Amino acid sequence: MANNKSIAVKDSNAVVNYFKKNFGVILGLVILNVIFAVTTKNYFTASNILTMLQNNAVNAIICCGMLMAILMGQIDISVGSTVGLTGMVGAYLITNLHCNFFLALVISLLVGLIIGLINGFCIAYLKIPAFVATLATMSIGRGVCKIISKGISIRIRDDAYNAIAGTKIVIPGTEALSANGRVPLSVSVILIYAIILLALTWLLLNKTKFGYYIYAIGGNETAAKYSGIDTKLYNLLPYVITGGLCAVGGIIWASKLQGVQSTLGESFEMDAISAVVIGGTSMSGGSGTVGGTIIGILIIAVLSNGLNVMGVNSFWQDVFKGIIIIVAVVIDVLRKSKKR
Repeated sequence: MANNKSIAVKDSNAVVNYFKKNFGVILGLVILNVIFAVTTKNYFTASNILTMLQNNAVNAIICCGMLMAILMGQIDISVGSTVGLTGMVGAYLITNLHCNFFLALVISLLVGLIIGLINGFCIAYLKIPAFVATLATMSIGRGVCKIISKGISIRIRDDAYNAIAGTKIVIPGTEALSANGRVPLSVSVILIYAIILLALTWLLLNKTKFGYYIYAIGGNETAAKYSGIDTKLYNLLPYVITGGLCAVGGIIWASKLQGVQSTLGESFEMDAISAVVIGGTSMSGGSGTVGGTIIGILIIAVLSNGLNVMGVNSFWQDVFKGIIIIVAVVIDVLRKSKKR
């Protein structure tokens, strides 16, 4: 009985600490929702909220990798092109080469892992700055996408491949919440993929030596090296994981759209960086959480969805996201200055 009480106390303390630590971004999320709910008709409907979450599920998957990179004080701006290239490779293998479904998936995943390995090797072993290394792979990825597609979109007509993102799970008893009041709501498996990968990332960063080493390297790489951590290896591994996560994102997007264009994944890196930084992860490394990143993802999702519903031009959406990044970084700098 006493053990149950102590567990309950720990759980309640964890929840309280979570809200205390992320109070600012949670407040920002609430304010955004209130603004869009007041100014936009049908914003707070179950179908719109589900659509908003499902449309940002791939960004959540990419954020799992971007969080690791930024926790080390690094960055990865090649995530968007990796999503595009892996999606293009899968589509080309399925449609043009009539490749086996499982083989196409494996090759697509390998492409993502190889890109991550190249990024990690250049950064960890060749000491190329992360921005430069990932900028190079971003350019290469975009170029290869255009070479494969020859500027033409590739349609995917494989039912098994399209089912990866096309499968939906019906929620019983939600007929009253649907738009017409007769058909129950359904959840896309894309959202389930994102929730599982976010949970696995939390476990990896909080319950394993890998996560401990990532935080240690981000906090002080020299101290981590002298404490016996293989800093080169643990600078490389997060990029490999990020490449694999981007490959998953590319496969999902190709399946969802049932086709691929060479522009797939453009500006994805912007959304991922925005979500992670808004969620409280320090750009200098060593500080950040999955919980905070989830709130950042939700803020980007609400902002994009609300502005779309209001009919705001997509160009202005990029402006707003850029402003939010600047504000988040300034807050981080001020917070660190105050601590010092």
